[in-house]
Amino acid sequence: MLILKAVLAVIANLIIYLAFGSFFTYYRTGNKGKNADPAGDGAGFLADNGGGRLIMTMAVGFFAYYSLFAIVTLPIMLTYRPLSLLTGIWTPVVTAVVLLAIILKGRLVAADFSQIFSCVRLLPVITAVIAVLIILQAAVIVMSYDFTLDAAYYVANVTTSVDTNMINVYDPFTGAWQDHYELRYAFATYSVNDAVVCQLTHLPALVVTKTVMTSTVVIMVNLVYLGIAVFFFGRNGKKILIMMLAVCWINFTFITIYTASNFLVTRTYEGKAIVGNLALVLIFWMYIELVRGGTIKNYWLMLFAVCFGSTTITSSANMLIPAQVSVLFVPYIIKHKEYKLILKYMLMMLPGIIMLLEYVLYVKGYFVVHTYPR
Repeated sequence: MLILKAVLAVIANLIIYLAFGSFFTYYRTGNKGKNADPAGDGAGFLADNGGGRLIMTMAVGFFAYYSLFAIVTLPIMLTYRPLSLLTGIWTPVVTAVVLLAIILKGRLVAADFSQIFSCVRLLPVITAVIAVLIILQAAVIVMSYDFTLDAAYYVANVTTSVDTNMINVYDPFTGAWQDHYELRYAFATYSVNDAVVCQLTHLPALVVTKTVMTSTVVIMVNLVYLGIAVFFFGRNGKKILIMMLAVCWINFTFITIYTASNFLVTRTYEGKAIVGNLALVLIFWMYIELVRGGTIKNYWLMLFAVCFGSTTITSSANMLIPAQVSVLFVPYIIKHKEYKLILKYMLMMLPGIIMLLEYVLYVKGYFVVHTYPR
């Protein structure tokens, strides 16, 4: 029964992310002609490939979900309110978003699913092999044993939040009341969402962190790689399969302390694993969409959602995301003389820079946020 609930939780995660992302990528173009794209981007790969759009939608929705969750969570946490209040507020918010997505975007999303089913019928064996490959990766990673201090922190923090019905107030290792919030973790509210899920579903913290979220992240990462493979190879199933096998091989063999693969395979449910394997790869995918010349509506809004959402998952994103955005987009702006994009580029940098400055000021002792009224 516990396994069934965990599987259903993973499926629910993917549906919720798709619902959140649908508000960024699905809209009517207004073209009523016979060649109208009912859920298109206007141009580029996403307009031509329903599967690519669905994957992009789900991936952007992942970060949009955690962006909104942080906005709702922080006022509750910083005013010393209980976790149960957050659960009571967040549950109807998510329910409303999902229902609105079904009502407003359901038909458009269904059209892309229909396109995917058509591709599956053309490549049934390759589709099955890729599906099995992703499921096996998730199973192997879930069943692995990780004993790092960070791994213990994530599970302990969720457990402490649930047991005390508070948010980041008690030390997860000792249970002692903390005088102030540790801002390295407090503004990264990713694990708080795990506590909300535990409180809502009554699943143990260990199951939510090391099974539900680990499986969700592995599936999401592989889907983004699949989207990139389809971007480059179209419907060439053999090349797509070779790329997916190569990515799997690299992730399971290229493991050192310096690689994202190490975090994906051994520390999947940590924030650094998500930023290193999902956010960075997704931003690269969005970048090659831009280089290809596609004029995707909401492109910069989608990119901002990823940049902002990353900062709510781990403080490591405060440096990684601005660095990647600079490495990719500054040369693009200079080469194409698209200087009007400088402001948009700076907005993409803003969430990470603000959070980085906040942390530096906290470490230097310029301010502190106490866990009780002063």
